[in-house]
Amino acid sequence: MPFLTRTAAVSLLALATAIPAFAQNQSADSQHYNLEIATVVDGLEHPWAMAFVSDDAFLVTERNPGTLRVATVDGTLSEPIWQVDDLFRFEGETGRSQAGLFDVKLHPDFADNRLVYISYSRQTERGAAVAVVRGVLSDAAADEMTLSDVEDVFVMKEEDQDSSGLHFGGRMAFDLDGALLLSIGERRNLERAQDAADQAGSVLRMTDAGEPHPDNVAFSVDDPEAGEPDPYLFSIGNRNIQALTVHPTTNEVWAGDHGPLGGDEIQLIAAGNNYGWPFITGGEDYSGAPIGVGLAREGMISPVHVFEETVAPSGLTFVPAASTFGEWTGDMLVGSLAGEGVVRVTLEGGQVVNEELIAVGQRVRDVHIGPDGDLWLVTDHENGTVLRLSPQG
Repeated sequence: MPFLTRTAAVSLLALATAIPAFAQNQSADSQHYNLEIATVVDGLEHPWAMAFVSDDAFLVTERNPGTLRVATVDGTLSEPIWQVDDLFRFEGETGRSQAGLFDVKLHPDFADNRLVYISYSRQTERGAAVAVVRGVLSDAAADEMTLSDVEDVFVMKEEDQDSSGLHFGGRMAFDLDGALLLSIGERRNLERAQDAADQAGSVLRMTDAGEPHPDNVAFSVDDPEAGEPDPYLFSIGNRNIQALTVHPTTNEVWAGDHGPLGGDEIQLIAAGNNYGWPFITGGEDYSGAPIGVGLAREGMISPVHVFEETVAPSGLTFVPAASTFGEWTGDMLVGSLAGEGVVRVTLEGGQVVNEELIAVGQRVRDVHIGPDGDLWLVTDHENGTVLRLSPQG
């Protein structure tokens, strides 16, 4: 197993420049580059995801208040252009609630239809449901953008809803054929990941309108009393995927799944597969008690890679040839909450042959290569930021 190297590393109001552009610059080293780290935007409340809508503007979500904002590459940040009005935020005994506003993705035909997809935890009578909505972003300058005609695309079915504040998943991706993928965590209930009648502990695949995808493979249900196999299921046996992307040329679906105590995984997700949680895991319970049977079990798919150190993966992308990081072309970049950086992963023949943690000193929640070819990060803190990393010199 490769060694994990550590190297330092609703309408729109007038845009307000909260901080000078690119304040608090830092630098970091990697195996190939000395990196400049620029703080483009700060003052965000637990931001979760970003999406570029043009070369100079992007959307960014804030988990706790459930707000969507517009920011620009020169550091301006809008007031919220949209806010969830039925947000679930767990307020029980634990202050560790993972609920809120999650991902934002653009429709593959965004240039023509201006559709923006947003995932979040919705308040329901049974507790919470993972929900996806979409709206139309106005084709306007950044300081005039609005989101309108917001409508439901998908809502987790009623019998699968509960009041847990943990393990929502919530990451989305569109494949090259226009299908929408959505991860849902097992809601901190291990056995749900093996129930093919349950939408929790899975990756779902649907049309862009929110219908079950016609190419989904039907799972079997061991207990007929549990109900029929859910038609949205793309994979099962997933714990809490918050890193999910589609390879830009192969259309393969890649994911980073949180392990329990250790055992964070990289998975190659395919239709009809069971990825084994809680039977297959490289981690252990938070109490130190063993879980599962190891990294292989008949009828289940083993992970492509298990990280030796805790990464807490969130956000994932591949480095295209057009980036400013030519030495990294084709590599996978995984955001690391626990490692406070980005893990660069080199794949050969579908196997991990090298990995490197580039430390930025903040919990990285989302990862993108921007239109400028630089590396853009969303950091998850009470005073969260958007960072830009570029090679020096």
